[in-house]
Amino acid sequence: MTDDNGSAASYFETLLDEAAGPFVFHLDEDGPELVVEVPDAADVADLDSTGSVHDQLDLLVGEHLADVIAEHYARRPISELADLVDDIREHFGILIPPDTGWAYLVHEIDRYGDAIEKDLFTMPGDERLYDWVRDHPSNPWNRLLRLLPAFPEGGWYYAAIADDDERAMQRLEMEQRGELPKPSKRPSLVGWTNERELLTEAVEALAQIVHGVWGASPKFKGKGGKPPARRPRPQTARDRAEEYQALVEHDDISSQVLGSRYTRRIKTQEV
Repeated sequence: MTDDNGSAASYFETLLDEAAGPFVFHLDEDGPELVVEVPDAADVADLDSTGSVHDQLDLLVGEHLADVIAEHYARRPISELADLVDDIREHFGILIPPDTGWAYLVHEIDRYGDAIEKDLFTMPGDERLYDWVRDHPSNPWNRLLRLLPAFPEGGWYYAAIADDDERAMQRLEMEQRGELPKPSKRPSLVGWTNERELLTEAVEALAQIVHGVWGASPKFKGKGGKPPARRPRPQTARDRAEEYQALVEHDDISSQVLGSRYTRRIKTQEV
């Protein structure tokens, strides 16, 4: 699909066009039919910083058609023009903004929309991105943003963001500035089943066997290196509670032995 300038339309614009199509209306019962084409993705993103009804109208329908509409509503209550703008926005599924803002949503769908669609195909519920446009009031964009972290590990969406050099560089710079925490070296608790624990133990046992065989070989003369360490596991709340208790006991014993010379590592608090 191409836009009016002949350039390729963004994924977000294509989504709105296929799911909703143009908005068609009449200013008067006997007036000419007016057609509002799908707004540009950049104009939707600009809704984040656009408050007035007239500015929103310019973004949604273009300045020429906006002038025609504004002249027609000039002697009417501003609420009627606001209702028309809301109707246009609802038609295209952009009435209720996501908490992250339109610019973030447009960027996410433009960059990963194809991957998001493919993951939706594999998930229960038979949902499509079209649903967020066609049934916007009862299916807000915030729900899609909450759904993204639940996409399957190893799926299209996570593969797309893992292969995005620009995103990786941005996150790395934000981590260096302290705006984002560095990724944990531990695996997530989500998806960590008993079967996965057993597979991890099997890999550890195999590594120890390989290390023992190589270490016993006359060729290496006992210089096979250090034994392999345990692979990281998720940290549970109980793990943290047990670690905290151990630190409290260590502080208590050390303070009794060393008195005022010892500085407690943690402050005593209820778990």
